Amino acid sequence: MGSEPVHPPDSGGEHPVRPRLASRLTTHPDGREECTIYPADATPEAQLTQWLSAFEGSFVDLDSME
Repeated sequence: MGSEPVHPPDSGGEHPVRPRLASRLTTHPDGREECTIYPADATPEAQLTQWLSAFEGSFVDLDSME
């Protein structure tokens, strides 16, 4: 199967263009919070397949990782 990456590796000096993202926070009945991240310009149909979800505790503050 021939496929190409959506965001090819950076080829040089300029900063790569980063996609704009949107997020949705959902609180489940058991109290767990889930964050779903998806492209900001995704159509409702595209949102069905272009997303990433994780539960509370899966994300860390960027400053704490530097």
